[in-house]
Amino acid sequence: MSRDFKLENNDLAIDANTGDFFLTDSDTQHVKDIINSFVGWYKEFPTLGVGVKRYLGRPGGIQVLKREIKIHLKSDGYRADNIIVQGNDIYITGDRV
Repeated sequence: MSRDFKLENNDLAIDANTGDFFLTDSDTQHVKDIINSFVGWYKEFPTLGVGVKRYLGRPGGIQVLKREIKIHLKSDGYRADNIIVQGNDIYITGDRV
């Protein structure tokens, strides 16, 4: 299992008592980052990023969003077996390939 610095509200999570950074399972964080980011945000991977805000609330946007999530996660080595979008919440079942 890969680990990385924990993010909360797109900022590093820091322990108020010790000042240390929190570590967390990085796969969950990476999936969130891919879904929230737009194409071009990562210079080393310029075609990676779903940009979820473009799809939510648009007619027919949910099906396109599911397809984009599946494509972008697959390109980063994840398998998205089932994607459920309920309002602004996205639930994904799958694993790292």
